[in-house]
Amino acid sequence: MTLREDRIRLSSIFLTAMLVLTLTTCIDPIAFEAEDESRKLVIFGTFTQLSQEHEVSIWRTGKFGSLGTWVQGATVQLMDDEGNNAQYIDAGEGTYLLPEGALCGEVGKAYQLIVTLPDQRRYESTWEIMPEPIEIEDTYFEINKRPIVSSINVLVDQFFVDVFIDTPLRTSGGNKAFLRWEMEETWSLMDFSCGPFDDAEICFYKVPNEFDQLILFSSVDDSQEKLEKYLVYSRLPAPYIEFNELHYFIVSQYSLSESTFDYWDKIRVVSNQTGSIFDKIPAGVPGNLSEVDGSSEVLGYFEVTSVVVDLTLSTRQDVIKKIQMPQACNYHFPIYLQPDYCCYCWTLPNMIPKPDYWGER
Repeated sequence: MTLREDRIRLSSIFLTAMLVLTLTTCIDPIAFEAEDESRKLVIFGTFTQLSQEHEVSIWRTGKFGSLGTWVQGATVQLMDDEGNNAQYIDAGEGTYLLPEGALCGEVGKAYQLIVTLPDQRRYESTWEIMPEPIEIEDTYFEINKRPIVSSINVLVDQFFVDVFIDTPLRTSGGNKAFLRWEMEETWSLMDFSCGPFDDAEICFYKVPNEFDQLILFSSVDDSQEKLEKYLVYSRLPAPYIEFNELHYFIVSQYSLSESTFDYWDKIRVVSNQTGSIFDKIPAGVPGNLSEVDGSSEVLGYFEVTSVVVDLTLSTRQDVIKKIQMPQACNYHFPIYLQPDYCCYCWTLPNMIPKPDYWGER
């Protein structure tokens, strides 16, 4: 079952950290330019054992106050330790896609990314061994109330939706765990039949990714054999409409090598820094990519990881009624007093096709 039908997107944490490091604000989709040594090349990608498209993104940082640029026209290849290779397809705007099945990820095998720019400068990652995945035992959520500071600096109680997991901390071979988590959310809405030519229908939506915390765990210095009720995500139950019917929390648990974990841990430190963009720029976080002749620095990381995906389902009974939220669309109210989406759910943004896991708990 493929839970992610769209391509793997860059981690928002990685992007935030790179923005802090380079003082850029956004990236324009423009063609490759002649290299400016004051601008850093950034290569980032993830390769897993899942049978799906895999993505590499390449861009250059901007000068102070200027925009960055996507790098187009590069040749991107993936190699394994048995001499097999596959080429990524240039999808535009600095995005390179490895087609599903072009080279399958296998636990215990090593992989290397090779990038050749239009000017023939060549960059390679270190060889990275795909670690064994660790299966999540359970994923679940709770509605909890805790105090937060309001806009007028007063403590008020606020409901949160907290997502937890239970997971072992060792592989089947007894190796300790280096873990990272990502979250995806989807939800549905059934509209009304608002006329003789308008049938009621169900629409499905994906919540825009605002997963702005990097959640990591290492069991190296921990005697636990298992994580129980480990918080991996928390959010306000707003906008309310997202919780009026079915709402899925989809947790991806990435098993990392120790070196990959160390990289993400440094990124977490950078992304947690506070202050204005005029504060001292932190040193660049070294990744696992380098130019073959060693003449220039490259930022980013090629991550070889195994991933396990688990989900939990919330219903209106679970969330809305517990915290007494109003119903988004009410059959007892006149149609003209209700929002357009109550008749035409397709007017809401971020629609997706019906996920193949819909209806599972």
